[in-house]
Amino acid sequence: IKHWVTFEGFDFRDHKQTVGIDLYIPADALSTSYKSDYEAAALGQLVGRGVEAFRAGGGTAEGMQKDIMSKAAASKGVVTDIVAQAVTPASLKTAMQVVTGVVRNPYIVAAYKGPTQMREHSFSFKMMPEDQATSAKCVEIATEFKEAMLPAHVGGDNSTAPTGLFGYPDEFEISFTFNIGRSVLTNCELSYTTQDTVLFFEGTQFPVTINMKLTFMEIEVMHRSKITNKGL
Repeated sequence: IKHWVTFEGFDFRDHKQTVGIDLYIPADALSTSYKSDYEAAALGQLVGRGVEAFRAGGGTAEGMQKDIMSKAAASKGVVTDIVAQAVTPASLKTAMQVVTGVVRNPYIVAAYKGPTQMREHSFSFKMMPEDQATSAKCVEIATEFKEAMLPAHVGGDNSTAPTGLFGYPDEFEISFTFNIGRSVLTNCELSYTTQDTVLFFEGTQFPVTINMKLTFMEIEVMHRSKITNKGL
């Protein structure tokens, strides 16, 4: 059983591997979320009754549409020209509600909006190397993530003031207990503080502590065919 997490980065254009790092599974990694977005939609009397008839009769969607259109055509001319000039549809509707003490059923339904968000996953690592060599390796790990999430510089005047084009950052494949789709690194937070102070190994610039938080966003929409019994 693989009880660690592997991060593999790939160039966006040629798909060659650029990063290959194995790290322990942090405490905040074992959480994920799934979301479906709906909105309350008012169909109105005409369409709402058409939907009711469709559900009750087991007809087709085309038949429901024809029924609604025929009812709409039959309702034309019900209000006379005099009444139409004297009142607006909104005021007439309000007046009828006040007189009768009832309001029409707006036929509100929960309308599925489709996927509107990508899943995100965060990993928080606390690295406390025991010596200078291990600290140097930890700094190298952090540097690889930073380089992978930043764009490539193409066609700029110089390396400090790019004015040309930027290439897409790398994409990641993350494999461990969870089933995570291909992702991009959207945030990399680094802190080198050790108990409210900054400590380095003697005679070097390598820190005693590195706190690194990585946030990834999947680049593909999650749907039911991607759900498997493997992992969590």
